[in-house]
Amino acid sequence: MSESTYFKLDLIKTITGDFADERMVGSGGFGVVYRGTYDGQDIAVKKLHPLPGLDDKAFDNEFRSFSKINHPNVVRLIGYCHEAHRKFLPHKGEVIAATLMERVLCFEYMEGGSLDKHILADSCDLDWLTCYKIIKGTCEGLNRLHSEQGKPIYHMDLKPANILLDKNMTAKIGDLGLSRLVSSTQTYQTKAREGSVGYMPPEYINSGDISRKFDVFSLGVIIIRIMDGNDGNSRRFDMPREQFIEFVANNWKERLQGTLGYSSQEINMLRVKTCIDIALRCVDTDRNKRPYIKDIVNELEELEAKIQKMALSSDHSKAVIPGQQQSSDSNILAVDPTLELRFLFELRKDISCCLQLTNKTDDYIAFNIKTNRTKYYAEPNIGIMPPCSKRYISVTLRAQEAAPTNMQCHDMLLVQSVNVSEGLPSDNVTEDFFKQVMVEKVVDAVKLPIVYITRDHFSC
Repeated sequence: MSESTYFKLDLIKTITGDFADERMVGSGGFGVVYRGTYDGQDIAVKKLHPLPGLDDKAFDNEFRSFSKINHPNVVRLIGYCHEAHRKFLPHKGEVIAATLMERVLCFEYMEGGSLDKHILADSCDLDWLTCYKIIKGTCEGLNRLHSEQGKPIYHMDLKPANILLDKNMTAKIGDLGLSRLVSSTQTYQTKAREGSVGYMPPEYINSGDISRKFDVFSLGVIIIRIMDGNDGNSRRFDMPREQFIEFVANNWKERLQGTLGYSSQEINMLRVKTCIDIALRCVDTDRNKRPYIKDIVNELEELEAKIQKMALSSDHSKAVIPGQQQSSDSNILAVDPTLELRFLFELRKDISCCLQLTNKTDDYIAFNIKTNRTKYYAEPNIGIMPPCSKRYISVTLRAQEAAPTNMQCHDMLLVQSVNVSEGLPSDNVTEDFFKQVMVEKVVDAVKLPIVYITRDHFSC
């Protein structure tokens, strides 16, 4: 359980301007969200509505669920406030003293807003690589909720409005007001019907049945709407399965024409068809035919492993280090994105994006990330990954005083990796250690072209 800060109500009022209207950034069924500034950082302050019988449940659900989770695709809980105060209110011509309970949850601030703002009637205004990143991130976040040891967490209200985006367009699941911590994987029933129309599975609407497949159904609807707009969920009923897949794939094929620079259209069409096929299996009316979220995550990881091999065999991303023996295993360390690193360029501003490294081996792997250090920096740029683990790297383009003349700037980011199961250092790995290992062992290296895009080209 992660430690959260307790905020006094007076402090909450100070950092939100006493819940000023101009600080409000969103609202929903459970509360209103304000933008606050705490310790020099923006945070999201969610003030729950004082609804009898509902506010306690919403507060408890969100606090307990978010306190248990620390994952890059789940919104991070920073702190909370649960405090009573007296207030004089008019009542039947008199003034009476009432005790009000303020319940507030504070989260990391998500500069990109919510996903629903980007989904239109028949399309999504985001480019494909961003859509795919959001789909993968949402799947991994949901898998983390469902795999919580002892008591899995069912979200129960997964929808685009509850998928939040940070400044790098990384998807993070939020709003666990309806979530349930369950002590078993068995299906159970409830008489209450809470949730969002269009995202609730038929067995829940008809019988109140709740299982892990509830959220999987909601996920399927979300993916369909990302890939075919808000009308996609109704359009799929008008077409046979294969025809709908081809319809969506052809729409994306047209949008991808000439938009991805170094990226292969063949590779991205493979991703498109896989995602829409997964989505249709998720919304099957028979919950027993829907996949488990862990199987979806595995399927996407296997897809990326296949794509990595395709990219390497076509000589798009494999780097040759003079004097070094190349690894015969092209997947010693999987790198995502696979084909290029993209920065949403803004003048005189540091811009960051995320790089995911995956060690699928049973060995310890040392990695070293190299690029032009006067122009970029990576955090961390060097380290050791345990067997079967993931590491997220933040790569930042330093503020530029002039716009580049070529968005495909021909810069490269080099990811070097090597097996270090023997001779591990006692403390953190250093560049000297890495250089020494490189002389003695097989080195794997992946080059990623760096591409800039502007907001004008952000949507296809």
